[in-house]
Amino acid sequence: MSFNHIVIQNILRDKWTYISYFLSSVFSILVFFFFLITAFHPMMDAINPNSSLGMIMIFCSFIVYIFSFIFIIYSMLAFLKKKTKSLGVFIISGASMKQVQKMVFRENMLIAVVAIITAIVVGLIVSPLFLMIVKNVLQADSFGMYVPVQAIIMTLILFSVLFLIVSKFTTRFIKKEEAVQLLKADVTQEKIIRPTPWKFLLSILVNAVLLLFFKVSPGIIESLGIVYYIILFISLLITIYFVLTQGILFAIRKLQKSTSYYRKTNMLFVSNLQAKGNSHAHIIYLLSILLLAVFVTTSVLYSSYYNVEEDTEAVYPYSFQYISLPDNPIDQEQQDIEFMETTLEQNVGDYDAYQSAFKTDEDRRIGFMSNANFNALGTHQAMTLNDNEYYVVAGNEGRTPSTDTIQDYVDEELQYVGLGEQLILSTGLREVYYVIPDVIYEEINYPEYHVFAYELEEWTEKLDVAEKIESQIMTEPGERLVTSKISLYDTESFIKSIIFFIGFMLSLIFLSAAMSILYFYLQTSMAGEKEKYLGIRKIGLSIKEISSIVTRELSILIFVPFTFAAILLSLVLFSIRDALSPAFFQMTAVGVGIILLLFVLSFFIIRKTYLKKLVE
Repeated sequence: MSFNHIVIQNILRDKWTYISYFLSSVFSILVFFFFLITAFHPMMDAINPNSSLGMIMIFCSFIVYIFSFIFIIYSMLAFLKKKTKSLGVFIISGASMKQVQKMVFRENMLIAVVAIITAIVVGLIVSPLFLMIVKNVLQADSFGMYVPVQAIIMTLILFSVLFLIVSKFTTRFIKKEEAVQLLKADVTQEKIIRPTPWKFLLSILVNAVLLLFFKVSPGIIESLGIVYYIILFISLLITIYFVLTQGILFAIRKLQKSTSYYRKTNMLFVSNLQAKGNSHAHIIYLLSILLLAVFVTTSVLYSSYYNVEEDTEAVYPYSFQYISLPDNPIDQEQQDIEFMETTLEQNVGDYDAYQSAFKTDEDRRIGFMSNANFNALGTHQAMTLNDNEYYVVAGNEGRTPSTDTIQDYVDEELQYVGLGEQLILSTGLREVYYVIPDVIYEEINYPEYHVFAYELEEWTEKLDVAEKIESQIMTEPGERLVTSKISLYDTESFIKSIIFFIGFMLSLIFLSAAMSILYFYLQTSMAGEKEKYLGIRKIGLSIKEISSIVTRELSILIFVPFTFAAILLSLVLFSIRDALSPAFFQMTAVGVGIILLLFVLSFFIIRKTYLKKLVE
């Protein structure tokens, strides 16, 4: 019998262990392959790799690959843990550690090759449907099928290297003594959770100091840069670990002191929880972190997809805005306006037109607008100023302007009557606009800019009109400034759709990783649990009572991480509630609710399958 034949027979003999590892590998590769199919699609050529969106795509590709790397390492370690006892058979039979490591390496590489090929083939088969979904998400006119040569080559190379490194690295964890001991021993005792109050308090203190820098010493954060956030991230992970482990230990001790401890199967349930508390705590910790990542991507990325229209109107108030600078020839200005209005009449019909003007100190980027010109615009209610009053309007979205600089430009003292945060012209055009009485406006000796603005009904559906106008009239530095919220909305919608897609892919891989980790944990402990409950049944415990214990244990493993992650998310959102929109909270609630529904369904499926294997 050849060595390769032994490898193949070993895989076939324990096929269910290998299948679970194989499927988790296929899924990781498949998600990455789908991501690359989208990233390398010809439609994406319009995205500049050096732009923010291009950097996000590259960064998320990196995250997906690194996470796949970590997840496959975890899957392989879980796989080796289950195989350790069977590997002891080969060691006792006379195989050297080098031969055992060589056999495991070949098994892993064989699974890797089949997993990569399977993922790519499945990806190519499913990609037309996947691209059709992406087309709807991105609201693209064309996002059809193509031959993803780049995606195939990159997936083959990256995951071949990944599996080669992981297979070579993880075989070092096979220990001869552990394998032989597991083979000889009937029962192995797990480590129990130890109280660590000082470590727990120290981790909380470190986090408190790091978070205090945000208010007390923001300069330190700025000087440290990314290093500070890495330290804070690691510190928070350590604190979360201590909170979970010490919380589980506290809960076990409370249950042991409870008056219901000796009722029904409670004593057996608590004893089992104490014996497996350490391994349970590790799994609950991993699931909590992964679910928190799912919740964050759901909240941040999904919610941004649903307020594009409001955000666009906040920065660009008009469907079309034409600003004519002093150096713009009058004939050119009239020709441009005539073309715009003719195009609107032919393609839209009814529209609102506004004509105004403002003077500006270009050096300080300050605008001055007469009361009459302010009332001529259509983004606000008309107002009347007295001869000694002035009104301030913000020039940038989200930035409060100076309210008293007007005194540098007028002789008499003017009385401040209010601040308007809603923009009257496109954001960033000026830092601030001072609305002043008409008489004072005439005395201001600065160049005057002419404003022509147009507003359409159902403007989000008028992209063809915007393209027709912008093909003929574009911004010319020093002459005219042309903006359109229709074009901005189209661009922002595409960008937010890309972010939405990235959020979906990241949520999918984090969620699937959480369920895979839980599946591996239950699979690796199945043999020991089955033997334990078989012995318990012999002393009189019924299947119904076993079902009660297992149901409660699975409930802890599934719903405690969910609840803990939801609490952490709530604390984060509450701390930054002033910076969040109602749409953010709505989408967060919807996202968490959907994931909860998936977890409830998964709980019943896992419970039924696990119980069936446990008592069969």
